[in-house]
Amino acid sequence: MDIDSRGDLYKVVQLFYQKLFDDDNMKPFFIKFYQQENLEKHLNVLVDFWDSVLFHSGVYTKNSMQPHVIKHKETPFKKIHFEKWILLFCSSIDELFTGQNAEVIKNRAQSIATVMQLKILNS
Repeated sequence: MDIDSRGDLYKVVQLFYQKLFDDDNMKPFFIKFYQQENLEKHLNVLVDFWDSVLFHSGVYTKNSMQPHVIKHKETPFKKIHFEKWILLFCSSIDELFTGQNAEVIKNRAQSIATVMQLKILNS
């Protein structure tokens, strides 16, 4: 079954965040989202982002780079964090979905992670 709705995207980001919270290397970056109300709000922002990326919905209108730059100043990212992020994100998709949209979102995630890594680590 392929990713074909916002509900599917929510399932992906929910599983992805479970994996992030369970990973000792990644958990420090996401600690502020542990509270349920913060997590739900953040997951919905992520769904908006991926909905815009995958389905061109235009529902995400924020600057996705800005919060990552701020987070990097608080808790510096390293190359391993970007590698782990993409690994956990893609494994979340692979556990739940197959198909063209699943492949498209994994490829877009890899591109986004690469650009963020270059911009953040070289700034």
